[in-house]
Amino acid sequence: MAASFFSAFCRILVVAMLIVATLSSYGASARFVCRGKCEDFPDCDNWCRTAGGYPKGGQCVPPFDQYCCCIE
Repeated sequence: MAASFFSAFCRILVVAMLIVATLSSYGASARFVCRGKCEDFPDCDNWCRTAGGYPKGGQCVPPFDQYCCCIE
């Protein structure tokens, strides 16, 4: 009986570790490189895609959506 409890516990632990690893790697995939204030880059997404050389584009990020950051 103790062996089956330990086996079930190990399975749950492995599944939980896989979920945590998947979620943590998902958050790390979107890194930002901030280039300046959005008032200097009115079309932040287009600038990042063309002149900035970031094919994933960019967006104005907090605080107050004032910094144009390109997505690596």
